[in-house]
Amino acid sequence: MKSKTYTEKFEELTKIIKELEGTDITIDDMTSKINQAITLLDQCKESLHEINEDVNKIIEEIYLANENEE
Repeated sequence: MKSKTYTEKFEELTKIIKELEGTDITIDDMTSKINQAITLLDQCKESLHEINEDVNKIIEEIYLANENEE
């Protein structure tokens, strides 16, 4: 099974938030949606952290490559 991309997770989170803002949600559904939202938030944070680490590695590699050319 393919894992969801950051964008897919963020879009799902946005949809859940819109549902929670509506008035046609039961307390049982609200609890479930909040738990889903918390999970998605954690996953999005982790994805952003990984992306940040990857970008920092790329920047460091570029910096080192430029230093070696000088």
